[in-house]
Amino acid sequence: MFKAIISNAMKRNDYLCPKCKGHLNAGGFVIFSTKNKRKQRGLILLSPKVGSYSVKHHDGYKFENGEFIDFFCPICSVDLRAKENERNVEIVMVDENDAEYRVLFSRVAGERSTYLLSNDDVEVYGDDAVELDDLYEDSEY
Repeated sequence: MFKAIISNAMKRNDYLCPKCKGHLNAGGFVIFSTKNKRKQRGLILLSPKVGSYSVKHHDGYKFENGEFIDFFCPICSVDLRAKENERNVEIVMVDENDAEYRVLFSRVAGERSTYLLSNDDVEVYGDDAVELDDLYEDSEY
């Protein structure tokens, strides 16, 4: 019983693929299969902390600032581009209270913008983030 209380108290955000609902976090990172503009493929590991922009990848897998990176679920291989605006990736986050959020973040290398959406609430993170209305204006939806 004591063990269950500790594990619930230490629960962290969980990130899921919006299609297969597979778990994307492992080893303290959120993991994606990706492809750069040169059609090279590699894994990218991101910090699970919303608004943190630390990135890890293999030294041989290169991309330039401003380059669009294609993100895929490493489990089901679905393209994770957000339907509202293709500049962003969309995944699902479940917090320590089991509340579910849509997370949008830029797929442009070096661009720092993240949007946490839940019902009518929006939290915006990053120096390059725009207002959510402007984000939707740039889309086809």
